Amino acid sequence: MKNQQSDLFIKAKKRVDSIKGFYKHLTAYIVVNILLLIVKWRVLEILLENGNNEPGFLNWFEWNVIGTPILWGIGLACHAFYVFVYESGAKSFKPNFLSEWEERQIKKYMEEEQ
Repeated sequence: MKNQQSDLFIKAKKRVDSIKGFYKHLTAYIVVNILLLIVKWRVLEILLENGNNEPGFLNWFEWNVIGTPILWGIGLACHAFYVFVYESGAKSFKPNFLSEWEERQIKKYMEEEQ
């Protein structure tokens, strides 16, 4: 009984740590991207005021400031999927046709062994 409770505690602790890790990731994402926007506005203002308006650099700068939240957001979405769908033990994660195919293959190989 005590061993079972210990196993349940360890499993629950891992789950809580995983969710906590996601929320730390989300917090970092929000803070860094807010800072990026602030820097973007200030740096662009300074560059344009000083006459540094080379289109290539400004385009590169724009894409980096826009690209970072997009690419990082994709990674964050994957992290959320892993924590809240895959790791949560969603048994129906596998498509039906795949489960049915696995069952047929298991039966087929079991019959061949007999």
